[in-house]
Amino acid sequence: MSSSNVTVLPNPFTPLAFMSPETAYQTTVTNYASVGALAVLIWDILDNAVGDYYLIKSRLNISLVAYFSSRIGLMGYVLGSAIFSSAPTGNCAVFEKAVTSWFPLAVISTGFLFFLRLRAVYNRNRTVVAFFFVMWLGLLVSSVFVPLGVLGGPVAHTSYCKTTVVARSASVVHLAPLIYDTLVFVAISWRLCLIATIQPVGPRQNMQVLLLGRYLPAFTKSMLLDGQIYYLTTLVAGVAVAVLTFAPGVPGPLRYLAMEPYFTLVNIMACRVYRRTRTGVIRESEISTVAMGQPQPKMHPIMFGGAVAGSLDSDLPHTSTSGSETNSKAERSSIV
Repeated sequence: MSSSNVTVLPNPFTPLAFMSPETAYQTTVTNYASVGALAVLIWDILDNAVGDYYLIKSRLNISLVAYFSSRIGLMGYVLGSAIFSSAPTGNCAVFEKAVTSWFPLAVISTGFLFFLRLRAVYNRNRTVVAFFFVMWLGLLVSSVFVPLGVLGGPVAHTSYCKTTVVARSASVVHLAPLIYDTLVFVAISWRLCLIATIQPVGPRQNMQVLLLGRYLPAFTKSMLLDGQIYYLTTLVAGVAVAVLTFAPGVPGPLRYLAMEPYFTLVNIMACRVYRRTRTGVIRESEISTVAMGQPQPKMHPIMFGGAVAGSLDSDLPHTSTSGSETNSKAERSSIV
């Protein structure tokens, strides 16, 4: 007569069976967040498919490459994360590296879109442009630590996978886009506030210009508010990521609950601002640093890739009709 003290699992091929009830629940919630982020990203891509089609038909340039690279990179990262956490893929270490390898492409492409936007505003201030280009290079270098510092492994003896190691450097790097985006937002907002139709007097009016776009021309106000929406999205989501990642009382599986939703929201808002700028064409000449130095600014667009007056395939910016060669050259936007 023999007795067995071994606990028989009702379904030994289900990965959650090898976890405690609390850990299994937390892992399920994190997986739902990853799949939800994927669903939102797919919806946004399909919702803007027509506009993206016309962008593809326009002249190819570096900003358009950055736009589609950010979309493709994020889709690879979010789709791979959803598959990694929910499907019996096997080869977990290799698959995890393949998934996280999409992360640098998504982050640096999205950051480059906003560098181009800042470069259009500060088109002749080489110091500011050089500073933010160095910041973007720092974002590029830091993003590489994610695929290097994250390791995957199997759940018990199943073919399902989980993240087993996340280096401290990889966790901190997730906050780099938040810092970069905040600095870009502050720099652009400051430049736009300098062209208010009424010079603000006192901190109250300064805050009205900065937060509400008061006293700004219509197109400039629209540009500022677009940036605010983007910034507020990244700020709220970035704070949530920081709290979940570094708070000592947060359980392990929940530390990465907001990662995919955060980068999905950032990408959606960044691409939204790009499309509005490219197809809407900002026409207020006093936005750029060049035009601000002119005694009587003339109308010219700030654009991505040479779009003019709502046309997606125009090659050259609008120039002054005054016949002055100096003013004509000064009014060309520096964004590529």
